[in-house]
Formats: sequence, C-alpha cells, structure tokens
Amino acid sequence: MADMYDALVSAGLMTKEQAASAREAAAKAKSSDTKITKPVKSGTYVSTQISSRVPDDLALTDKINAVFRKYYDRDADESEIEAWLPGLRSQYTSKDGKSKTTVKTTYKNGQLISTEYLTAEGQDPTLWVEGKIKEQVLTGGQPVNDLNIPEGPAGKYFIAFKNFAGNNGIRLSDDAATAYANQVVGGALSEDTVLNTIRESAATAFPSLSEKIKNGINLKTLADPYIQSMSDLLEIPAASVDLFDPHIRSALSYTMKDGAVGTKSIYDFERELRKDPRWQYTEKARKEVAGATMQVLRDFGLQG
Repeated sequence: MADMYDALVSAGLMTKEQAASAREAAAKAKSSDTKITKPVKSGTYVSTQISSRVPDDLALTDKINAVFRKYYDRDADESEIEAWLPGLRSQYTSKDGKSKTTVKTTYKNGQLISTEYLTAEGQDPTLWVEGKIKEQVLTGGQPVNDLNIPEGPAGKYFIAFKNFAGNNGIRLSDDAATAYANQVVGGALSEDTVLNTIRESAATAFPSLSEKIKNGINLKTLADPYIQSMSDLLEIPAASVDLFDPHIRSALSYTMKDGAVGTKSIYDFERELRKDPRWQYTEKARKEVAGATMQVLRDFGLQG
C-alpha cells in the first residue's frame, strides 16, 4: 500500500533509501511516544529504605514528650530532655557505629499515607522511650508531686485505690497504693485485679458481710444505716463518720452471744451510742433529760 513516502519518491523529491530511513525514524518516534500505563497497586503496602540521616533533636524531643504526656500528663522538663536525648540518639547508630535510620513509607492504593523514621533496628522511637518509662514506673522511679503522689495516670490510680479501700473499711498505705498503681500503669496488673484484692481483704475483715462485699457492694453502702443513725443521734455530719469509727466497725463485725460474728441491730447500736460522751451534749439528750425530769415531778404530784 502506497504511502506519502512512495509519493515523494515518485515525485523525485526523495530517493528510495531516504524514504526507507524516514519510515524507520517515524516508527521509532511513534513507539517512544506510546506510554505503557501500569495499573495502580491496590491495597496497603510498605516500602523500607535505609538512610544515614538521623532525626534532629527537636523531632526526638517530640517523641519523648509524647510518652511523658501519656505517663505523667506533662511534657518533659529541660533536665529530663537532657537525660533522655543521648539514649534515644544512640538508637540511630548501627552495629558498625554508623548513623542509620530505617525509613518506612506506607502507601494505600498508590498514595503515600505515612512516613516513619525508625531506629537503626527498625523500632518506633516512641515505643523505645515508652519501654524505658514503663521500667521506671514499675521500679517506683517515676516523679511524684508535693503530696508524694505519683504523677500522671499512676497518681489517678493511687487516689482511686486509696478511696476504694477506704470505702471498704481497709487502710491502704501510700506505699501499697503506689505499688499497685505503678503495676497497673506498667502493665503488670489489671485494675480489676487490684480492686478484687482489696475486696477480698474487706470480706475477710467483715465475715458476716463477705458475700455481699464479694458480689460488688461496697462496705460503706452496707454501713449506711448505721452511719445515718449515728449522725442523727449524736447530731454530727454524716460525712464525718467513716468506716474506721469504733462504733461503726463494732456494729459491722459484732460477736454475738453464741460466738458467731454478725451485725448489731440498730436498736442495740443506738443504745450503745447513748453511752458515748458526745451524746450528753446533744439537743436530743437535753430533751430526754427534761422529759424524764418532768415525768418524775408529775409522779410526785409536783407538776400538773
């Protein structure tokens, strides 16, 4: 089939050799202009490369602060940054002593979605700092505030465990509360394990109420009728009566005549409270005394 090159040869404008060369050049040009489109790689995939460039101190400080906020509810101070930076920097050194960063890039459907600058061994630097912080927490080396309460989540657990123990008639020392809190934050114990341990102690201390305590009812709830009665009879705020008051503890763990341990009746409890020195100064006591005096006068015919 004739083409334009044949027409040019016929017209004497091009030799056959020139026409052949022109056809070949045109074919090559057409081939190079034809793009082969590869389909976009679907799904999520990761590419890992090695770099000699190490993250700067500002980037590493951000990693340290992220962990401090998680465990201490604050950024690291200047002295803490100075203490932590050398160790974190050293994680970007290979075994042969050279600077090394593992660069991990993640793509989704052909689009770059994240770039991570990992340590020489490919570890997330935040996880490295977190591991060291956990070690510190578990050994009790974490910072404390002016009240000697651990900073951050450990402090919240400390307060929660102290309050929970108090509401179940158990005195939990600061050392024990700190140890429990640190173990929970460090992942060595669960919060439920600690709470159940405290419940078991309360159940042992108050055997007649043990089943109710083990079933999740706080001792303070069980003691509420006695607390309200004591508040009313002695005319004192209910909030000032706790489970460590001798009257309350005696009522909740009372040895009866047959030797069994039970709880006092409210009647016996209130009769006992009238022997408390505070009773004589109450308005109720004055009215009772006045009423008794009036009755005596009536009995002797001295009062109409």
